[in-house]
Amino acid sequence: MEHYFAYIALAMLVYCMYSARIGSLGVTMPMVFLALGLLVGVIVGDNATALTVETATTFHHLAEVTLAVLLFADATTLRRTALKTIGQRTRRMLLLGLPIAIVLGALINLMILPNWPIWEAFLLAALLAPTDAALGQSIRSNERIPQSFRDAMNAESGLNDGLALPFVIFFAGLAVGEADPTLGDGALVRLIASQIGIGAAVGLLGGFAIGKLQNHVIEHGVMDKELGQVTMLMLVGFIYFAAEHVGGNAFVAVYVAGIAYANAAKDSALPASHFLEGDGQFLAMLSFFFIGALFIPEALERLTPAGFLIIVLSLVVVRPAAMWISLIGTATSANERLFYGWFGPRGLATALFAVFVAMDFEGMQMIGDVVEIAISAVLISAFAHGITAKYAPELFKFSKDGAKDE
Repeated sequence: MEHYFAYIALAMLVYCMYSARIGSLGVTMPMVFLALGLLVGVIVGDNATALTVETATTFHHLAEVTLAVLLFADATTLRRTALKTIGQRTRRMLLLGLPIAIVLGALINLMILPNWPIWEAFLLAALLAPTDAALGQSIRSNERIPQSFRDAMNAESGLNDGLALPFVIFFAGLAVGEADPTLGDGALVRLIASQIGIGAAVGLLGGFAIGKLQNHVIEHGVMDKELGQVTMLMLVGFIYFAAEHVGGNAFVAVYVAGIAYANAAKDSALPASHFLEGDGQFLAMLSFFFIGALFIPEALERLTPAGFLIIVLSLVVVRPAAMWISLIGTATSANERLFYGWFGPRGLATALFAVFVAMDFEGMQMIGDVVEIAISAVLISAFAHGITAKYAPELFKFSKDGAKDE
């Protein structure tokens, strides 16, 4: 297996060195590493089982670390004034658009797959709702797109994965209860409450306390500021394992801890954005590669016409309709609403949430199909949104300055 990891490291090195040229061609980082992963998965062929056995545990840990760190880093942007700072369009897309997308997606899922358990249809819709900041990089770096549009997309894609997580856990819990008749209402309520409630409590207390403690040690000069990122990573690790120890959901705990930490710590103690620009990109590259190698070959092989139709409708109907409805009453033109509706790429959150649900919520009837559709959606979205991002200004005909997001 060592030679595979050598190839991965070489591919990451070459990509980093030529990233600007590759990006100018309209090729995004997720496209590159999903394709490389898929290529490795196909080449391995009959030895895929051996590859999966040897790397499954590694990917599981990688996925947990990546998801925990990205959730925490995204959550640190939610300070007290965040809802005013991010603008009206983003607030509406997050607080209205996301729930509408989940409900509309679930209804379409049940229309196409009427024999599915209702809560698993809702779970799939929740998995397909969050968008990915990494896949939206080509939009954020395109200076031909008005800055206000880029800022709104960046804020939404950075925050909606954490907001989608409680929906994912809630519907996964209901799906487990539906699949297991022996699980009474009391046990089901305790399962969901422990996953969301206890996790949130651990995150709130831990994030606030450590944020205040960090303020104190910085003010008194007893902490080396160069260790700020290490301190933050240790906070993520502590919250994660503390939540698991007391029976809460670790990812909910980490996300809530990020919010609590951001509102308790001073500006000088918030290096999360710097992490996302460095080590976070490294974790994202690895994750996309392993998703491509371990999951996409089987997902594409087993993807049914109904599953493919769900993915297509999720991209071209569900998300656009949800964003259009959420932006009613704002100063946005039809083209602008279509822009926000189309550029909602599915990425790490969708894939990692699907893996997390499959591992932590056992007993669902259609969990294999749920994971396969979610993983296939990530691949299709990466290429569909990545290719069209380069031509966004021509496709959506923005005004020179863009609408002001108030």
